[in-house]
Amino acid sequence: MSLTALRRTAATIAVVATTAGVAAVPVLQADAADRAATSLSIRALHPAVRPGGSDTITGDLGVRGTATPAGRTVTLEARPAGSDSFVPVGTATSRTHGGVTQTVTPDTTTRYRWSYAGDTDTRPSLSGVATVRVRTPQHPPTRIGTSLSIRAVHHVVTADGSDVVSGRLRAGRVPLRHREVLLVSRAVGADTWTFEGAHRTRRLGGVAFRVHPTEKTAYRLVFLGTALLRPARSAVVRIEARPDVSITVDPSQITRGASATISGVASDQGTPIAGGTVKLLGRKAGTHRVKVLATGTTAADGSVSFTATPGTTTVYRLRLVHTTGIRASLSDPARVVVLVPSSLSIRGRATSADFVVSGTLRGGGHALVHRTVSLLEQAPGSDVWTEAGTAKTGRKGVVRFHEATAPGTGYRLAYAGGPRFAPSTSGTVVS
Repeated sequence: MSLTALRRTAATIAVVATTAGVAAVPVLQADAADRAATSLSIRALHPAVRPGGSDTITGDLGVRGTATPAGRTVTLEARPAGSDSFVPVGTATSRTHGGVTQTVTPDTTTRYRWSYAGDTDTRPSLSGVATVRVRTPQHPPTRIGTSLSIRAVHHVVTADGSDVVSGRLRAGRVPLRHREVLLVSRAVGADTWTFEGAHRTRRLGGVAFRVHPTEKTAYRLVFLGTALLRPARSAVVRIEARPDVSITVDPSQITRGASATISGVASDQGTPIAGGTVKLLGRKAGTHRVKVLATGTTAADGSVSFTATPGTTTVYRLRLVHTTGIRASLSDPARVVVLVPSSLSIRGRATSADFVVSGTLRGGGHALVHRTVSLLEQAPGSDVWTEAGTAKTGRKGVVRFHEATAPGTGYRLAYAGGPRFAPSTSGTVVS
């Protein structure tokens, strides 16, 4: 039975396609009848190219009904001579009327086809096959076997983290440099492989890709081969993403003796983790010693919170404890800055020329110098304080203002605080 006939079979029949040597069986969903049928055509601009030459693969995505074919992602798959499976080699976005185009540079005679995975409103479809022949000598040499290794630096990453997938292409023990290697991926639950990118091997045949999996994902490296080298595909490595643990502190600045709330939400691929054990970790800023300060359990929405009263600036993290079905995970750091209390004295003194308001700013047991202090004044009979000026403290933390004599006017000094010291306000003097 042809591929066209298969696509027209009842919705209960699966279309079986192999990608990179792994059987992929995308079974039509139960709601297939509610989605528009699609079709894919394919054409190679040139049936044959010289070695090193390029060709253009075109096609048209057709969608029945009122749904538009524009803006949909279509994957180009290739099956080079000597290979028994198709592998994704690129993607294209359909234009206004469904047209798709991809330029290819095959090293050996290669078969191509377009694959459309479907969408919420359209069904999947698969094109026929277009062959691009690469002209070779009448008696081509025997192709040399190749091998392709693969490894992942980390097999588990944070929810928003990355990993490096690398490998080495060889012919026997000889490294093959400057050869194009593809990376394909397959997320958990997916039936088909997805094209991730292509890099050329370096001097010793090595190639590396940085990946950002958001869920458990399988990766494989593929070499399509050349006229002298056989195709190769690596084994499969799987990378898992840890659950996501967020963290917030409120407030992020407190005075010594006050409390802050450290809260967070634990989730796995967007699903809240209920009943998970979370530990509150803390370390004093500037040190490396981490302590477990408290333990809590996540609520139904994955949330957890703690109240802390640090005596000094502290860096907090939330750690989700590993249990059956839940991987351990660690939040980003969050800092609670503990400000040292400050104090402002005030004194008013009338002279023959003006009214002098002075005060001393102290914090942490010593005078605070070169700090900006504001003078606030209150007119007689008013409840409103307004800023009358600013000045910096001197060598001994003293600040001084000279005001015109205005009987009944009240004065205060105010310090807005800084990176280490808390705000403070003096008492009141009246001229």
